[in-house]
Amino acid sequence: QVDRLLIKLNEFQPEQIIYVAGGGPFGRFHDKKWKDHEWAWQVSFLTPARLLHWAGGQKQLKQFIVIGSSVAEDNPDPNAASYASAKHALKGLVTSVQKEDPPFDLRLFSPSYMDTDMLPPSSWPRREGLKLRDPNEIAREFWDWALNDDGPKHFRYESPIQGE
Repeated sequence: QVDRLLIKLNEFQPEQIIYVAGGGPFGRFHDKKWKDHEWAWQVSFLTPARLLHWAGGQKQLKQFIVIGSSVAEDNPDPNAASYASAKHALKGLVTSVQKEDPPFDLRLFSPSYMDTDMLPPSSWPRREGLKLRDPNEIAREFWDWALNDDGPKHFRYESPIQGE
């Protein structure tokens, strides 16, 4: 589907792109099917990487925002290995390209655990009783940050680490 997306983007010629997607299988890495890990890497790293590569040749593009994860981009995330590895790679890519001074405003927004149905009931943050962020609050903070031209290039929430 990425090729079709790039065709549509070439037709539309957007000034701003916000890539909001991620996910992966929950559970022990070896217990999950390989195709599920490949899907996680495709959605959470390869597609935004391909879009970022495409964006480099777009003169009309003013801003490209990618959603990372303060939980998974720097720390292990037990039972979410494919997701965590993709978010590690995504942060490395975005922060590296930022240092190359791209011709558009490249940003990374890294939320923490949110209280949504996507976080399984058996996940360690829920089992440990951690305070989960309200998705509406994060959405408001995201828009305030995204619309502020002087904001930091990486907005990162502090994230709990298992065992602390």
